[in-house]
Amino acid sequence: MYSSLIEKLEHTEVIRWFPNHQVQESWIVEVEQELAFPLPPSYRWWLLNYGQALLSGTEILTITSSEHREYTDVDILYRYRLADKDAKKEGKLELFVPDEDEYYYFDTQTADHLGEYKVMRLDYFNGEPEVYADSFAGFLEKLIDQRTPRNR
Repeated sequence: MYSSLIEKLEHTEVIRWFPNHQVQESWIVEVEQELAFPLPPSYRWWLLNYGQALLSGTEILTITSSEHREYTDVDILYRYRLADKDAKKEGKLELFVPDEDEYYYFDTQTADHLGEYKVMRLDYFNGEPEVYADSFAGFLEKLIDQRTPRNR
């Protein structure tokens, strides 16, 4: 199902993941219970198979164990707890903040028939969110493609 993404992950230097840092299913269930909505299938797959990664030197938000959640700023639930009420009401679940110019988030109000949420990109300069990808898997593939240097 994610064969294209797996292939890209095996051959990219843009994303560096850490073997044996996968997330436990019980952590995901705990996070979903507090969020009161499910995480999208491709993100769950990522968490269970890869878990933690750097994309161009910046962490993609993940899930940590509940005893470490308050001490790490890369936990998706920790960041959600810090989000303002408007962001929560609008269905924003922060995912990746690569620099000061933009950030990416799940739009949890856009679940498709598979339960995937659109990944939105917000550019701080123009303030307009745009659909970046239709799923977390699509988000990773697009970022890998965009950030991989082309051979001339």
